[in-house]
Amino acid sequence: MFQLVQLDGAAPGFAVQLSESQENYTIGREASRDLPIDDNTASRLHARVWFDGAHWQIEDCGSRNGTQVNGQMVLRATLQVGDLICIGDRQFVFATVAEEGGGELGAAVSAATSTVVVRVSAPEQRAAFLEELRVESSSAPVRRLSLLCRLATKMHEQATLNGLAEAATEVLADALESSTVDILLASPDGRLRRVVPAGAGRQATEGTENVLAALATQNNEAYLTDSRDSAPMGERGRALATPIPGRQGPRGAIECRDGRPDGFDRADLVFAIAVAQQLGLAVENVEHREQLEQSNEQLRQRLTHHARLLGRSSAIGDLLEQIGRVAPTNSTVLVLGESGVGKEMVAQTIHDMSGRATGPFVAVNCAAFNESLLESELFGHEAGAFTGAERRRLGQFEQAHAGTIFLDEIGEMTPACQSKLLRILEGHPFERLGGSSPVRVDVRVLAATHRDIRGLVAKQEFREDLYYRLRVIELNIPPLRDREDDSLELAVTFLERFRRETGRGPARFSKAAAQAIRSYGWPGNVRELKNAVERAVVLGPGDEITVDDLGIGKRREGPNPLVTLDELEQRHIEFVLRAVGGNKTQACKILGIGRGTLYKKLSRPA
Repeated sequence: MFQLVQLDGAAPGFAVQLSESQENYTIGREASRDLPIDDNTASRLHARVWFDGAHWQIEDCGSRNGTQVNGQMVLRATLQVGDLICIGDRQFVFATVAEEGGGELGAAVSAATSTVVVRVSAPEQRAAFLEELRVESSSAPVRRLSLLCRLATKMHEQATLNGLAEAATEVLADALESSTVDILLASPDGRLRRVVPAGAGRQATEGTENVLAALATQNNEAYLTDSRDSAPMGERGRALATPIPGRQGPRGAIECRDGRPDGFDRADLVFAIAVAQQLGLAVENVEHREQLEQSNEQLRQRLTHHARLLGRSSAIGDLLEQIGRVAPTNSTVLVLGESGVGKEMVAQTIHDMSGRATGPFVAVNCAAFNESLLESELFGHEAGAFTGAERRRLGQFEQAHAGTIFLDEIGEMTPACQSKLLRILEGHPFERLGGSSPVRVDVRVLAATHRDIRGLVAKQEFREDLYYRLRVIELNIPPLRDREDDSLELAVTFLERFRRETGRGPARFSKAAAQAIRSYGWPGNVRELKNAVERAVVLGPGDEITVDDLGIGKRREGPNPLVTLDELEQRHIEFVLRAVGGNKTQACKILGIGRGTLYKKLSRPA
């Protein structure tokens, strides 16, 4: 059973028990409402609560001043135990009903619905913290100052939120003799989530209503309350809570219950405020450190991507120089090169060196989807757009908003997708498949293909206007056979990486293997080199990688025979299929194409 409990106003503690069988419960200023509110800022019919068969829901009924759940304005929200609802200037909590004879709704609800003994506003909390540091010579204040010093030292050593919570819980339990210390931080949805300290000696009960903590966070006030309705006004209480301060407002709260037999006093509340002040600063420092570490990791990844393109050849040097000029712009780039030369790596490097580096990088292989699915993959679809489309799906363009989308194998794009892509490049919105609402995105487009795209335009298999719109800037990646000086450097890089990943394998290349790597034609380019080194690391029996371990065949003699690109591609496909024993799935993975594309290439006439 659940109930709504009023926390303030003329009737604090008034509760409405909720029955799933009732159609709904109304909340508003009119006296006829199920939960009437004595507040002129509330509308006559302000909100309603009902059970949808699985969860309790709250919905704003077009009120003038809105409805808040956990400090956030909502039109409709699913309620969870402990949620704090604000309507006008009145506050309510969604809580469970105690079992018969249970005696209370829970310590937090009882504390919140009883008389508040002491309230400490936000400006007063800082003064209370400083007051705690100006101690007299009596033993109790001196001991508590010692505990605060110990806490500061422990927090300085912690690198996680759990570690901070453990340190604060230990000090509070010691100083206040409290059997229940909850440290709660606000999550993005506004709800307070309990930070369970490691080794705290007790298991937190999920769903417990930390209402006093919610009030402290919502109102930025510290509370000392008495959970006994018959308790006289005084300076003692059975529960206390104080907000955990942050730069942008309260980050959460500390709630303590069940202390000494005579309860907590004002000095206990001041001590809790002092702990919360230290904890708030420590929490923000830990989060700031985590953000710095994440930024450093992203930077390392970008530098790693950049390093993979480094080489000694003049060809790769020219390419890196072009990337350095292109990356900071928003220009569309068409990347051309044979299969396996690293077109996606170039696109990733352009993104990482651009002003969009903090946004998403979305790579789509246009050859991996059949004609009916590619449009949905790129532009999304609405529910019911086709059989199996049970709900709306955002396409890759929407997912790449404020970032970069890389369209690999652009030559495989269907005419319908080509038309939509052209409109996006010209600044127009697009529509999801089966939809009519325009969708606008801010996306930089990078495209790539290993095919002769000019030939496709000449055959009218690719739109000429789209081709010219894509090749605002054209980057040509040289094949590995034209970069002999780079092949061994790349091979050494791959060797180090795979040995690090597997924890074993040969440590170096033999002289013959190194020479073979330099002289071999590498028809599969960098991808083939990478696969050869990985195979040698996994299967190599000795300390050195031999030519046989690489499995790259005989040394290239003389210049390559003069053949067409189609014939060269056909030979390479047949070579890869032989190398993988006819396994088409593995061949597609190595070639970087879909099965449909592979079948089409195999079936074309010689």
